[in-house]
Amino acid sequence: MATMRNLPTSTVFTRAQARDCGWSDSALSRAVRSGHLTRVRQNQFARAAADPLVDAIAAAQAHPASAVCTRSAVLAHGLPLYGPWPERPELTVVPSGTGRIRGALVHRAHLDADDVVLIAGVPVTTIARTIVDLGRTAPLRTAVVAGDAALHRGLVSPKQLIRTLAICRGWPGIRRARRALQALDGRAESPLESISRLAIADLGLPAPELQAMVLTEDGWQVGRLDFYWDEFGVAGEADGRTKYSERAILTAEKDRQEQLEDLVLAITRWGWSAPHTPSLLNGKIRAAFERGRRRDEAGIARRWQIQRTPPLTLPTQ
Repeated sequence: MATMRNLPTSTVFTRAQARDCGWSDSALSRAVRSGHLTRVRQNQFARAAADPLVDAIAAAQAHPASAVCTRSAVLAHGLPLYGPWPERPELTVVPSGTGRIRGALVHRAHLDADDVVLIAGVPVTTIARTIVDLGRTAPLRTAVVAGDAALHRGLVSPKQLIRTLAICRGWPGIRRARRALQALDGRAESPLESISRLAIADLGLPAPELQAMVLTEDGWQVGRLDFYWDEFGVAGEADGRTKYSERAILTAEKDRQEQLEDLVLAITRWGWSAPHTPSLLNGKIRAAFERGRRRDEAGIARRWQIQRTPPLTLPTQ
């Protein structure tokens, strides 16, 4: 008798694989009706409820000459996806391929062996290729959020991105991809920091230092700052709601805030709404600039020093 324990081990499995494990067609149908299994595509099933990643795996398994790409590949690599999740699996097939893949968004482009890795046994574009493809086809913020995270985690190097960009020279959207890659900075520690940096640039505000370490006059480390403007003596902190979900973390952050204020550093904070409301972000930062200017004009000494974090960006081309 077939049980959930003797299902195939793969995330997505075919009817034939289930039969090999002792499952009959009627048993599969009952499991789907009861919610224990999900029918992902014709003759393909999954244990978990269907989601964009499972859909992409199923689509790629059904079409061996394809590779999961762009937004679906971002999910496969465990990178943050800014913007809506793909409504359809996104796959790359070679330009000479014929026909359509039902229920999938198909990108036709050349794929070298070095452009593809296997994840759960399924071909997925490499992180470098995924970031370049996002730069060519997706909004700037989507590409930068994923690219920043990949650089920050050490999953890709600037050299790999530059090489992939060069290989794709002359492809549709490559100029957009080049601009997106030039906007990357692996010092960003969250998607909110990434989109805040882009919003600050769009507003024409001075470019901040990223992840500068603030120290007391005696050299004791107080904490790392998301953004810092030395000209004004201002720190900017991009606070996502999940950042302080635990009481101990919240208490530690309050203590850090008090230490920064003791140093007479002007601080401004914002959440997710600010980068999407330019006037709000602009007002917060400019008000902090004014507080810093008044402090300096009043002759109040700055009681801190800064230790800068080297950029993790692509060299200017």
